[in-house]
Amino acid sequence: MKEFTILKANEDDLPTILDVQKKAFLEVVKKFNLKSLPALEQSLESLTIDFSKGMILKVAIGNTIVGSVRAYKNNDTCHIERLVVLPEYQNRGIGKALMNEIETRHTNIIRRYELFTGSRDSRNLHFYDQLGYKSYKTEKLNDEVTFVFMEKSV
Repeated sequence: MKEFTILKANEDDLPTILDVQKKAFLEVVKKFNLKSLPALEQSLESLTIDFSKGMILKVAIGNTIVGSVRAYKNNDTCHIERLVVLPEYQNRGIGKALMNEIETRHTNIIRRYELFTGSRDSRNLHFYDQLGYKSYKTEKLNDEVTFVFMEKSV
Protein backbone atom coordinates (compact mmCIF):
# COMPACT_ATOMS: atom_id res chain seq x y z
CA MET A 1 0.00 0.00 0.00
CA LYS A 2 1.28 3.49 -0.91
CA GLU A 3 2.02 5.78 1.99
CA PHE A 4 0.94 8.85 0.01
CA THR A 5 -2.01 10.14 -1.99
CA ILE A 6 -2.05 12.28 -5.12
CA LEU A 7 -4.88 14.74 -5.62
CA LYS A 8 -5.63 17.79 -7.70
CA ALA A 9 -4.59 20.83 -5.69
CA ASN A 10 -7.08 23.52 -4.76
CA GLU A 11 -6.41 27.21 -4.31
CA ASP A 12 -6.12 26.86 -0.52
CA ASP A 13 -3.13 24.53 -1.05
CA LEU A 14 -1.08 27.12 -2.96
CA PRO A 15 0.77 28.73 -0.01
CA THR A 16 1.91 25.29 1.18
CA ILE A 17 2.85 24.20 -2.34
CA LEU A 18 4.90 27.39 -2.76
CA ASP A 19 6.68 26.64 0.53
CA VAL A 20 7.45 23.06 -0.59
CA GLN A 21 8.71 24.39 -3.94
CA LYS A 22 11.04 26.87 -2.27
CA LYS A 23 12.43 24.26 0.13
CA ALA A 24 13.06 21.83 -2.74
CA PHE A 25 14.72 24.40 -5.01
CA LEU A 26 16.80 25.81 -2.15
CA GLU A 27 18.51 22.40 -2.06
CA VAL A 28 19.30 22.74 -5.78
CA VAL A 29 20.75 26.22 -5.26
CA LYS A 30 22.94 24.92 -2.44
CA LYS A 31 24.02 21.79 -4.35
CA PHE A 32 25.21 23.75 -7.37
CA ASN A 33 26.32 26.88 -5.48
CA LEU A 34 23.93 29.14 -7.39
CA LYS A 35 22.82 32.64 -6.48
CA SER A 36 19.15 31.84 -7.11
CA LEU A 37 16.63 30.23 -9.45
CA PRO A 38 13.28 31.54 -10.77
CA ALA A 39 11.46 28.87 -8.73
CA LEU A 40 12.81 30.42 -5.51
CA GLU A 41 11.62 33.87 -6.50
CA GLN A 42 8.08 32.91 -7.49
CA SER A 43 5.35 34.78 -5.63
CA LEU A 44 2.02 33.45 -4.43
CA GLU A 45 0.35 35.75 -6.96
CA SER A 46 2.37 34.18 -9.79
CA LEU A 47 1.59 30.67 -8.54
CA THR A 48 -2.10 31.57 -8.47
CA ILE A 49 -1.84 32.53 -12.15
CA ASP A 50 -0.17 29.15 -12.87
CA PHE A 51 -3.04 27.48 -11.01
CA SER A 52 -5.63 29.24 -13.17
CA LYS A 53 -3.98 28.29 -16.49
CA GLY A 54 -3.38 24.60 -15.89
CA MET A 55 -3.38 21.76 -13.40
CA ILE A 56 -1.43 21.38 -10.18
CA LEU A 57 -1.26 18.03 -8.45
CA LYS A 58 -0.23 17.64 -4.84
CA VAL A 59 1.05 14.62 -2.98
CA ALA A 60 0.23 14.26 0.69
CA ILE A 61 1.29 11.98 3.48
CA GLY A 62 -1.55 12.18 5.92
CA ASN A 63 -2.56 15.84 5.87
CA THR A 64 0.92 17.10 4.97
CA ILE A 65 1.70 18.20 1.42
CA VAL A 66 5.18 16.90 0.58
CA GLY A 67 5.33 17.47 -3.18
CA SER A 68 3.64 18.76 -6.29
CA VAL A 69 3.84 19.08 -10.04
CA ARG A 70 2.08 21.39 -12.47
CA ALA A 71 1.19 21.17 -16.12
CA TYR A 72 -0.62 23.12 -18.77
CA LYS A 73 -1.72 22.28 -22.29
CA ASN A 74 -0.64 24.37 -25.27
CA ASN A 75 -1.89 23.07 -28.61
CA ASP A 76 -0.89 19.39 -28.67
CA THR A 77 1.78 19.66 -25.94
CA CYS A 78 1.54 19.16 -22.20
CA HIS A 79 4.16 21.36 -20.52
CA ILE A 80 5.21 19.85 -17.20
CA GLU A 81 6.80 22.20 -14.68
CA ARG A 82 8.17 22.36 -11.17
CA LEU A 83 8.11 18.76 -10.06
CA VAL A 84 9.05 19.15 -6.39
CA VAL A 85 9.32 16.83 -3.41
CA LEU A 86 10.53 17.93 0.01
CA PRO A 87 14.14 16.74 0.41
CA GLU A 88 13.32 14.53 3.39
CA TYR A 89 10.69 12.66 1.30
CA GLN A 90 12.77 12.09 -1.83
CA ASN A 91 13.74 8.62 -3.09
CA ARG A 92 10.38 7.10 -2.11
CA GLY A 93 8.81 7.02 -5.58
CA ILE A 94 6.83 10.22 -5.03
CA GLY A 95 8.31 12.11 -8.00
CA LYS A 96 7.76 9.16 -10.32
CA ALA A 97 4.18 8.78 -9.10
CA LEU A 98 3.50 12.49 -9.67
CA MET A 99 4.91 12.28 -13.20
CA ASN A 100 2.83 9.19 -13.99
CA GLU A 101 -0.31 10.87 -12.69
CA ILE A 102 0.19 14.17 -14.56
CA GLU A 103 0.87 12.23 -17.77
CA THR A 104 -2.16 10.00 -17.26
CA ARG A 105 -4.41 13.03 -16.79
CA HIS A 106 -3.27 14.47 -20.14
CA THR A 107 -2.77 11.35 -22.30
CA ASN A 108 -5.96 11.59 -24.37
CA ILE A 109 -5.71 15.32 -25.10
CA ILE A 110 -2.09 15.81 -26.21
CA ARG A 111 0.55 14.30 -28.52
CA ARG A 112 3.71 15.09 -26.53
CA TYR A 113 5.02 16.09 -23.13
CA GLU A 114 7.71 18.69 -22.60
CA LEU A 115 9.73 19.74 -19.56
CA PHE A 116 13.08 21.24 -18.67
CA THR A 117 15.72 20.79 -15.98
CA GLY A 118 19.18 22.09 -15.21
CA SER A 119 21.98 20.85 -17.45
CA ARG A 120 24.27 20.12 -14.48
CA ASP A 121 21.71 18.08 -12.58
CA SER A 122 22.66 14.57 -13.68
CA ARG A 123 20.22 13.05 -11.17
CA ASN A 124 17.25 14.84 -12.74
CA LEU A 125 18.47 14.13 -16.28
CA HIS A 126 18.73 10.43 -15.43
CA PHE A 127 15.30 10.45 -13.73
CA TYR A 128 13.56 11.96 -16.77
CA ASP A 129 15.51 9.72 -19.15
CA GLN A 130 14.25 6.69 -17.20
CA LEU A 131 10.70 8.01 -17.71
CA GLY A 132 11.23 8.12 -21.49
CA TYR A 133 12.11 11.81 -21.96
CA LYS A 134 14.77 12.75 -24.49
CA SER A 135 16.76 15.97 -24.71
CA TYR A 136 16.06 18.14 -27.76
CA LYS A 137 17.53 21.58 -26.97
CA THR A 138 19.36 23.65 -24.37
CA GLU A 139 18.73 27.25 -23.36
CA LYS A 140 21.01 29.43 -21.27
CA LEU A 141 19.20 31.23 -18.42
CA ASN A 142 22.30 33.10 -17.21
CA ASP A 143 26.03 32.53 -16.63
CA GLU A 144 25.25 29.92 -13.95
CA VAL A 145 22.28 28.01 -15.34
CA THR A 146 21.54 26.27 -18.64
CA PHE A 147 18.29 24.39 -19.06
CA VAL A 148 17.93 21.12 -20.95
CA PHE A 149 14.54 20.78 -22.62
CA MET A 150 13.24 17.23 -22.87
CA GLU A 151 10.24 15.71 -24.63
CA LYS A 152 8.32 12.49 -24.84
CA SER A 153 5.76 11.50 -27.47
CA VAL A 154 2.47 9.94 -26.50
